[in-house]
Amino acid sequence: MANLKELRQPLDLDTFAAAIPNQELAAQVSAASLLAIEVDTPQEQTYLDDLAKKTGLNAAVIENSHQTLGIRV
Repeated sequence: MANLKELRQPLDLDTFAAAIPNQELAAQVSAASLLAIEVDTPQEQTYLDDLAKKTGLNAAVIENSHQTLGIRV
């Protein structure tokens, strides 16, 4: 179990993205991220963009996810 200090560290997106084994799971992580945050700051948009780039998700997959979830960013 992670200790409190580890939980307070910012997400290392490179390490996180590298641990995602395939595109299907990457799409699910992207969708979960989209549901977990309200994309109303540049930092949140940058996180989603960087996640897509680092996991290799293409624009069509991302757009499909947004349409399916009914979320516009």
